[in-house]
Amino acid sequence: MSNFYSVSDDILTNIMSRLPAKPFAAAACVNRFWNRVSDRILSRPRLTSGLSLAESPEIAVDEALEIALSKPIRPHFAIAFVGLHFPIEEIHNRIASKIGANTILITTASLGIIDADSITNELEEMKWEDEDAVITDDDMYLGVTLIIGFVPGLKINVIPLLHTNTEPQVPMVDEFISDVRDFTVLVCGNTKPDPVGIMLFGDHCSNLKPILAEIDAKISRETVMIGDAHNYFVCTNAEVANIDTSLYTVDAVALVFARDSLNNNEVEIKFHVGISSGIIPIGPKIEILEVLVHEGKTTWLFARTQGEVWPLDAYNLILSLHTLITDKPYFLYIGVTKEAEPLDGGPSIKYTEFYEVIGTQQIMFCVAGTGINPGDICMFYHTDMDSAMGSSNDVYNRFHHLIEPPPRRAYGQLVSGSRTNRETVFGGFMFASSNRGDKYFGNSITDCMPFYENFPGVPFTGTFCFEPIGRSPVLDEEEEWQSDENRFNMQAFNTIHLVMSYKKTA
Repeated sequence: MSNFYSVSDDILTNIMSRLPAKPFAAAACVNRFWNRVSDRILSRPRLTSGLSLAESPEIAVDEALEIALSKPIRPHFAIAFVGLHFPIEEIHNRIASKIGANTILITTASLGIIDADSITNELEEMKWEDEDAVITDDDMYLGVTLIIGFVPGLKINVIPLLHTNTEPQVPMVDEFISDVRDFTVLVCGNTKPDPVGIMLFGDHCSNLKPILAEIDAKISRETVMIGDAHNYFVCTNAEVANIDTSLYTVDAVALVFARDSLNNNEVEIKFHVGISSGIIPIGPKIEILEVLVHEGKTTWLFARTQGEVWPLDAYNLILSLHTLITDKPYFLYIGVTKEAEPLDGGPSIKYTEFYEVIGTQQIMFCVAGTGINPGDICMFYHTDMDSAMGSSNDVYNRFHHLIEPPPRRAYGQLVSGSRTNRETVFGGFMFASSNRGDKYFGNSITDCMPFYENFPGVPFTGTFCFEPIGRSPVLDEEEEWQSDENRFNMQAFNTIHLVMSYKKTA
């Protein structure tokens, strides 16, 4: 037995890192040496996830928690994606009671979830009907996926984005950016006022696109930003709970990750973003002449081809577009060019809002959503399988550099990249358009492929949502970007991938 106690550091670390939480806790109590090894294991960055498709909210939460907490972890934050027809506040409170008040928790509704099955370890995709669908006992497929994160070297906070309830009801963008920077400076010092990353969850009653365009122009390009701009969410962080709701309304909450430069950290965590699109333009540009909003959810549009005098025949135009599109089935959108006017008087910022075309009636066509105005200039877009697959492959290649460093030039020749102290990927997220997944590709793996093929066995979870958003931290050297254009990817039919990695600093 004494020989077993004296096994090498590396062997013991390998054994203990594979143990479930309870045997791990028992092993940590064997002696001081084992305790030091366990502490070192717990000091590594880690994500754990749990998926349950149980129809009972209580059972689903308990199963997801049991799986997510089956591995030892010191939780810094947790995010729960739940079916639209689950009681989101009840689920949030149940999870919060289990993981403790010191762990930041955001619970958000989902149109579908992706996670690994706890038994087969195969990716499981579950998608639900939209928010207005009638759920019957026969199609009540509900569930919860929960991801818990430990990110040493980073400090995390929840910061709300508000708008005033008094007229004029204006979004408090500058206050939000100031709060983000105040928190970052507090934990980083004055060297970098902007954080490493922001994960943002927007309220379904707010149009965040012009706000995001302004935030994009004012937050450093080095900051990764991803999330879901249009959803239901619950967050009971003190910053949110103490808001005077008679004066302010919460448009969004941001999970802010700031580098903790004031403490010595053994690892450095990095965020890597990949954006997969899949729409291409088709047809002429059109100008909106009149709009008719129906029940605050859809908009009928009366338009003309740009430069023409007479209104267009919407029915026959869309019919002609249908004959040009080879993909069947497909989704059709219009992209509306907009300009955001910052409240501080800065230069206007161009961005594009996308709306799904859902019907026609001779001289008018109908789109999902509101916010289009007479005089707006639009372009039709349609989903394209080749573009979507190619875009997904591009993301795969980008992430592949994390496991296969790009070649470097030495003595005039390309040689293999260095593997010394390469980055270790410890988890990932995916925010995908609800029109993607098995519904479009015929399988549940195309969207996940960039992650699961590069990093098999690494915890990964995803959600299907109305408006996934993302921004990569660095532009490619050969890429040029006009200063007056928004750099957020807010396209329809996109998937945003986030990979989290770390490497040792010493």
